[in-house]
Amino acid sequence: MTAGAGRWLVVAAFVAVAVLFVIYGMFDPCLPLFPKCPFKLLTGFDCPGCGSQRAIHALLNGHIAEAWRYNAMLLVMIPVITLLFVAQLMRNKHPKLYNTLNSRMAIMATLVVVVGWWIFRNIFGV
Repeated sequence: MTAGAGRWLVVAAFVAVAVLFVIYGMFDPCLPLFPKCPFKLLTGFDCPGCGSQRAIHALLNGHIAEAWRYNAMLLVMIPVITLLFVAQLMRNKHPKLYNTLNSRMAIMATLVVVVGWWIFRNIFGV
């Protein structure tokens, strides 16, 4: 991929995120036009991401406590996802940060946390 194409890809990603922010900020994800979790529809159990659409809507409308109730893991992961995105963008300038965040140990730790959250929220109804 050329440098110019990479820049356009980043611009397209920012535009897509901005459009999603507007949609999720203005419209309640409980409306039928928003997708439902197929795992929950099939099993009745929450997946690790269940409640994320409502949490994003609550966050974009300034309701942090409500967002926490919908999906606490999402709020915890926002800084992590931001850091991963920055590390990817600055990969050539700061390869040590990129390699640390994408190491086997970091990936396994994230997997353990997500699976732990998945089990915890279904046992305790969080």
